[in-house]
Parts: sequence; structure tokens; C-alpha cells
Amino acid sequence: MVGCPSKPNSRSAAGNPTSATRSRTGTSGAARLHLTATDLAEAVRTTLALRGWSTEVTLQVPAPVHAAVDRRRFDVIIANLVGNALRHGAPPVTVTLTADPRQITVEVTDEGPGLGPDALPRVFDRFYKADSARTRSDGSGLGTAIALENARLHGGTIEAADRDGPGAAFVLRLPTRAPEEDTP
Repeated sequence: MVGCPSKPNSRSAAGNPTSATRSRTGTSGAARLHLTATDLAEAVRTTLALRGWSTEVTLQVPAPVHAAVDRRRFDVIIANLVGNALRHGAPPVTVTLTADPRQITVEVTDEGPGLGPDALPRVFDRFYKADSARTRSDGSGLGTAIALENARLHGGTIEAADRDGPGAAFVLRLPTRAPEEDTP
């Protein structure tokens, strides 16, 4: 079962409901979701296969998980979290997908060095790179910020934490109901 990692850094849309609602509805020129009923296990498999990661990542799906998501934005979230685990963590990289009546959880874990206390509070900041030696490396430092914004558009959040053992854990939580289905 996927648990909440210790020492999480979490950012959610709950802190600014007006902004989150605006984003979901597309008012003021904000992004819109194009929701499609999706088999999330198949969506994760596709994300891994398109990037050649299928043999490098273990996917654990204890039961079927279906939801209405924006497939492109879901792909971006998963690709960022898994790509970071592969580039900056160490094997094994595991993606665990679960659901309950209220939320869908996707946990991406690795057994690398973890994030560290200095990086953890800033991991979702735009242009942030945990290792100062990486300032000229590939990547802009925008990936986790973009992943988080895509999660927020779905009414969800992403938490990051160092694991109790080696490695890092990123946990994506999305509501089982699409944002447009929410009632006051």
C-alpha cells in the first residue's frame, strides 16, 4: 500500500481555491483540462514505453484504476517524476498506482541519495536544481513545477520526501472525480 512519505513537501491547490478553480475552468485565459476516461495503468505503461523506460521501471498496480484525466498532462506528470528518479536517483525505480473511493495515488520511488534537507523545501520551485553543479546540465529546473501545476489543474497535489531507507518518494494524489464533477 502506498503511504504518505515521511517529511513531505506538499503543495496543493487548496491554498488558493480561487486560482485553482480559475485554472480548471479556463477563465482568464488559464489552462483547460481535456478530460478523457482513462485506464491509468495503461497510461503509465504508455508513458514508460514511449521513453524507452519499460525495462528500467517496475509498475505495481494491485487493482484496476480508471479516472477521467487529461492524458497529455498526466503523461507530463508521470514522465517528469519517473525521469527524475532515473536521472538523479538509483535503481530500482518503482511506480505504484492505487485508488480508493476519494483519490488516486501514484507513488514514484527510487533508492538513490534522496533529496536532502536543503532541496526538499525547494523541489517544486521554478528553475531550482538540487545540485549546484547541475546548473549547466540538461533540463531547465522547471519539470517538477510543471508537474505540480498539472496536478493542481486536476484538483490534486504532489508530495516529495526522502524515504526512511535510501532514496526519494514523489506521491501524486488526484481526486477520483474530475474537477468539473465537484459539487459545492
